Amino acid sequence: MQTYKVKTKDLSIETLRGIAVIMMVAGHVVGASKGTGLQVEDDSGWRYFYNSFEYLRMPLFTVVSGFVYSLRPVEPGRLLEFLKGKSRRILFPLISVGTLHFLVQHIIPGTNAKYEIAEIWKIYLFKYEHFWFLQSIFLIFVFISLIDNYQLISTGKKWFVVFLACVLFRCAMSFLNGNFFSFKGFLNLLPFFVLGCGLERYQDLFKNKMVIFGLLIIFILAVSVHQINLLNGKSFSGLDYTIVSFFVACPGIVLLFHIRKDVPFLSKLGYFAYGIYLFHVFGTAGSRIVLMQMNVTNTGFLFWVGLLAGLGLPIVIEYFIEKNQLLRTAFLGLRKKTNW
Repeated sequence: MQTYKVKTKDLSIETLRGIAVIMMVAGHVVGASKGTGLQVEDDSGWRYFYNSFEYLRMPLFTVVSGFVYSLRPVEPGRLLEFLKGKSRRILFPLISVGTLHFLVQHIIPGTNAKYEIAEIWKIYLFKYEHFWFLQSIFLIFVFISLIDNYQLISTGKKWFVVFLACVLFRCAMSFLNGNFFSFKGFLNLLPFFVLGCGLERYQDLFKNKMVIFGLLIIFILAVSVHQINLLNGKSFSGLDYTIVSFFVACPGIVLLFHIRKDVPFLSKLGYFAYGIYLFHVFGTAGSRIVLMQMNVTNTGFLFWVGLLAGLGLPIVIEYFIEKNQLLRTAFLGLRKKTNW
């Protein structure tokens, strides 16, 4: 049976997670379209800012998740135990925090979206707000646990074959109809999770100077294509989006891993990344609603307050929730503390 070493936490990885969570919260403060977030115009600088980081936000989050998973991967013969733990960690918050978010969004005036109470069942089975990521990452963990259980990425060559297969699966994303349990998000992020596994397990491959130089060239070219498109007021869709986004995200993230350093503030923020992801909207939307009720309309001020609230409020929420045995399991998916 294959055994794994328990490795100490790499603070430079937590720094990358901190960067990813800041990009994610900042993106949600601005909003993906005119009807969300700060409701900025499509031709504004804020929309340009949002779109410029679109291809890096969730892929970076996912690559880090794959890297961290590979520090303590599923061991052969312990598949069901692993999936039980991931079900608690991911599906419990999907249900509890998702339900709370839905009800608050329905009741509180000033939110950007309203749904009928009768539609609440849909949030557990289909894409809903930012909770789609929980559905997608759960499917990814099911996939990767099966792959690891049968030792299908146990060598660099095997890993590369699986990685390429996942890239091809991703290309099929734009041709699929329906999106049950955010399956498209699963296909979209799967190659990046597998990339994270490779970055941890086969580090020598990504330290090769020629590989790094080649990835730098690809990244520069892909970003240039993306930026030219943005400056012309256009956006990619379908297979074009799939291809360009991959060639921005994949080499860009590998380069970030190559140059990563421990930045104490960011690494500490990275520790709270999951809680921030779950609860950040209560800070971002909540601060926006309160400030706009006070007739504060300056977009820059709303952005910075929203960003700080989106990062800070979830940390406070997690601090109090973690102290309660029931709430820590229901809302964060954590095990109950054992009293010795």
